Formats: sequence, structure tokens, C-alpha cells
Amino acid sequence: MKLAAVGVVTALVGIVLGIPGLIGIGAFWALLGPLMRQYGQRIKEVQGGAPAADPAGTGSTEQPPTISGRTFATGTMLWLLLGVPSLAVGILQIGISGDDENWRWLPVVVGGLALGVGVIGAVMYLAGASLQAVAEVGPEPKIPATLRIKSVRETGTFINERPRLELELRVEPDAATELAPYDVTKKATVPFTAMASLRVGDGFRALVAGPDDPTAMEIRWDEPVAAAAAAGRDAAHDRVPDVSARLEELDALHRADLITLEEYEAQRARILGSL
Repeated sequence: MKLAAVGVVTALVGIVLGIPGLIGIGAFWALLGPLMRQYGQRIKEVQGGAPAADPAGTGSTEQPPTISGRTFATGTMLWLLLGVPSLAVGILQIGISGDDENWRWLPVVVGGLALGVGVIGAVMYLAGASLQAVAEVGPEPKIPATLRIKSVRETGTFINERPRLELELRVEPDAATELAPYDVTKKATVPFTAMASLRVGDGFRALVAGPDDPTAMEIRWDEPVAAAAAAGRDAAHDRVPDVSARLEELDALHRADLITLEEYEAQRARILGSL
């Protein structure tokens, strides 16, 4: 039964039996109930949310939304606000006479449960925040590299209407880094402007953390890298149908209003520049 309903019932019992303490604490619960309900809905929204999008389109590892410190503080305050006054009314028998002392256990039980939930929730939140902070510590993507696409698979997931794809990549660190190439499979939310460049053999420039943390990378979707031509005019000729298909895909995205005119013109210039 919801807190507001418990409060109304408790207040009515207090009125019928003439117990001021029950009337007061019941009315307090009824007023606090809607706030507790809003907090509960907020927690459900956060816990049931999709992974947070990458607004910059960097391809960085995306984390599911977490409860913010402000939301946590609000919830703790509400549980304490419910628990402490309820325990005070029950333990000190405020507004409850000796003849009605059996009723003092109602606010004691409600207050004890609320206080327990608040304390346990605080401990779990702080422990989770500490573990998350430890998990996030790792090498920062600083090594310049070229990512070559080996395969692309759909995941069926969209974030902000952008497809989330599973990419099998060949990471080729720049020669100056003296790091050997390595393979990695990574899920990334791909901007529409980069879709035309998702060809096997093509790729993008990126900053990577290296083989010790292969999925940590910042993909520069606005810096596509075309596959190396096999040789001379034959290679260029073979590439013309591929460029035509990419232009058709880009035109389709623009007609569907999935990209802006500026994004369309910029990507078109890159595709034509790969000839």
C-alpha cells in the first residue's frame, strides 16, 4: 500500500479513536506520499534508461545512465524525513496517551523501515560510486591511429535515432608510436554522416589507448580514410561504382531529412575527394 494511503488510513484511525499522534503522523505521511512517489518514478526512469548517447560522435565507450548525486541526496533526505519524525512520535509517544500505547508501534515500524531503507540505499550508492570510479580508471586514448573496417554488424539498437553497430576493426597505430597493429571488436553509435564510409577496407582516424585497453578509443567520424587503391587507373576505375553507391546512400539520407544540408554537402565533398 502506498505511503499516502497508509497516511490517510492512519489519520482516520486517529480521528475515530481520538489519538492526536496518529492524526498528525498520518497527515504527515499523506503529504509526503506524492514526493516519495515522484522520487520512485525518477529512479525507475534512470534504471530503465538506454545507454547514454555520445553527443560528439567520438565513439567513446558509453555507460548506462546512473543516479546523480543530487537525486541520491534528495532520496536520502526524503527517507530521513519520513523515518525520524515517525520514530519520534512512536518512541516518545508524542500525542499518544498511555491507554493507546499499543498504537505507537505503527509509527515505530514505518519509521524504522524508512530509516533502514535510507541507510542501506546510501551505503549501496556510495559503494557503487566507488566501484565505478575504480572501473573508470584506465589509459586515456592518446595514441593516433587509423581504424580499418573488417566487418560491420547491426545490433538492432538506436540511440537518438542513430544506429549502434558492432565493428570489427584493425587498429593501425601511426608509425611514430612503434606499436604493432591489433584487432578489436567494438560497439559504437555511428552518426549518419559517417554511414557512407562504413566500407570494408575503409576506416577513420582515431585516438586509441593501445592493446592494453583495446576498446578505449575516440573515433573521429569526420575524418574518414579510404582504402588504399590497388594500382593506377584500374583501381580508380573500380572505385567509381563504390563512390556512386555511397553518393546514392547519402542522397537518400538527405531526402529523408536525417542529415542537415551542411552535413550533406560536407560528406559529399569527402566522398568525391576520395576519387
